[in-house]
Amino acid sequence: MQDDATAERMDRVLRAYEGWNRDGVQRFSRFLSDDATLADAPELPDARMTRGRPEVVRRLEEVARSVGGGSVEIRGVEPRGDAVLVTMTWNLEASGGAEVSVGDVFHLVEVEGDKICGIRVFLHLESVPDA
Repeated sequence: MQDDATAERMDRVLRAYEGWNRDGVQRFSRFLSDDATLADAPELPDARMTRGRPEVVRRLEEVARSVGGGSVEIRGVEPRGDAVLVTMTWNLEASGGAEVSVGDVFHLVEVEGDKICGIRVFLHLESVPDA
């Protein structure tokens, strides 16, 4: 059974990701702390650690553009230690308006107070630590 703080963290993260999916990364940025960090998936050829809300937003936009944009289907939000694991399937729009799945992506999200303060990206579920 989850405690109230865990349920609140999960709800906050879910609302942030739903807003991003619906309205874009600028909407998501409202949920980020000023000193938020983003750790790219290690498999990316230009993987890096990004710090600060504006830089994190730019990096998220840059990675999305490099993959071809698209949207995600949020498949799950669950506690992982003190963090929240967001499981998503990344979809791209194909010809005729159909969506094609690129694959799964996992964000391990840390929350402090009412803001997201850290995001670690993984391409494989088995790579996600218990936090």
